[in-house]
Amino acid sequence: MGRFLVRAKSVNAVRKALGRAPGGVRVVGRFDRETIECSHTMAAHSLSRHWPVVVSRLAKAGLSVVKPAEPDQEPESDDNSEYHENI
Repeated sequence: MGRFLVRAKSVNAVRKALGRAPGGVRVVGRFDRETIECSHTMAAHSLSRHWPVVVSRLAKAGLSVVKPAEPDQEPESDDNSEYHENI
């Protein structure tokens, strides 16, 4: 099962936009304050066919898919560990 994030103000806006979208697309719930987590059950072949339909439905509702951060990348931090060690 694949997951993707949608930038939206409410979960219901995403549910309404996707409606009966192909590929087993479902709204999981709020991921954070600005994004809604969704899932799909599409295999690679189905994903290439149905993904443009999903994106189009979201775009018509004024919503957009957000690219998630790469899991192997460490988040940037403003950690001043050198400063804390010298105190």
